[in-house]
Amino acid sequence: MQSIPKGGSQSTGVVIDHVERLKLSANGNPRFRIYFTNGFSAPTQSDNSVGYSVSNYLSIDNRNRPVIVTFTKAGFITDIQFTDGTRA
Repeated sequence: MQSIPKGGSQSTGVVIDHVERLKLSANGNPRFRIYFTNGFSAPTQSDNSVGYSVSNYLSIDNRNRPVIVTFTKAGFITDIQFTDGTRA
């Protein structure tokens, strides 16, 4: 798997393939590495609310729905929403 290019950006229309749970942040918040069907992957930002919503995007109703993913300059995911502007 390739990592998402760094530089602070958005990827539009990507589909989440699967998720790997990482160690909790130093403050005890959930962290994940998200793998996309286009071959890229990226971790969620530590202590960011996106870590609490990741599992919602993997429900049966939301599988294969394209999402917009926002990244920091360092390549961490800070936000996920569906391409129609809704959130899981």
